[in-house]
Amino acid sequence: MNDFIKFTGPADVLAFIPHTLGFAPQESFVAITMQGNKIGATLRVDAPFGLEPANFAQTTVSYLTADEAATGSLLVIYTDENTPGKPQPYSDHVEALRTELETAGMPLQDAWLVTSELWRNYHCTDTSCCPNQTLDAIITSNGNAALIYRGSAVHGFTAPAPFAGDETARDAIAAHKPDGWPEDLEASRAAWAKVLDNPKSLTTQTAHELAGALQHPTIRDYMMGDIITHAPDQFTSVMLGVFLTRPDWARVDTAQEVAFELMKATPEGQRAPMLCLIGWLEWLKGKSSFAARYFKLALDDVAEYRLAELLAELVNRGLLADCTRDPKKAYNRQLSR
Repeated sequence: MNDFIKFTGPADVLAFIPHTLGFAPQESFVAITMQGNKIGATLRVDAPFGLEPANFAQTTVSYLTADEAATGSLLVIYTDENTPGKPQPYSDHVEALRTELETAGMPLQDAWLVTSELWRNYHCTDTSCCPNQTLDAIITSNGNAALIYRGSAVHGFTAPAPFAGDETARDAIAAHKPDGWPEDLEASRAAWAKVLDNPKSLTTQTAHELAGALQHPTIRDYMMGDIITHAPDQFTSVMLGVFLTRPDWARVDTAQEVAFELMKATPEGQRAPMLCLIGWLEWLKGKSSFAARYFKLALDDVAEYRLAELLAELVNRGLLADCTRDPKKAYNRQLSR
């Protein structure tokens, strides 16, 4: 099967955005880099209400320059904001972005405005040549149909399931926290690998053992690294998404599902490692908005949890996982326009 999906019009591009982000944006700017006629990176930022245009544009484009292969860009403004006296919402910010994108060598090729009721070309306000379109045109586009056919679906943020056990679980998990001896590390990694290979083998006992193992920082780090197939030896490289080959993304999805199952057996105050794991995997997939929410939940669960603080800093600085920059390694399939 051809790995590429051909986009033939704006509706296809607009359909792609919720699929790649995992949710439909609201009051947002979404910038997409183009690598020739192929889509590169996708960046969502909050709409710049009250922000100075030049600073907003410089910060936004600094994130996009992580795509070193970019030759152009697209912009979508999602807003119901009304700006009386100006032809378009956020016109000063869009103009500042156009200037910065030109300077960065990824000139703006097109832009669209999407409201809760319609969408249209941002630059052309002549309805005789660029009429308003209904949102149904996006839903019924060939691009949306092709993405769904390939197995993509738009899902919102998945909140952790509530704790389903009893208070004896807290002591059981604490009792399974390893001391950090080599044999503890080996046993924990073996148990983790078994569950990743066969998630149905997860029992309450095994969940407590794995949740306990994740409470130990060193063992937790090894278990996170074990999710990535053919991972480099250096842990820092693994955490930053510097991979030698394309990861087994199906295994990554399985690890996230297992982590959600572990949380059902894990009470509050012991969930931070699992929330960090899920958020980190979302970040590797290029879903920084979702990652940030999981890191916040981890800090809500355990105040000043160091790993959550470090990972949240990656997102706050606008850093992208290295693997997201290489279409041969990235989670999202390549798409053409």
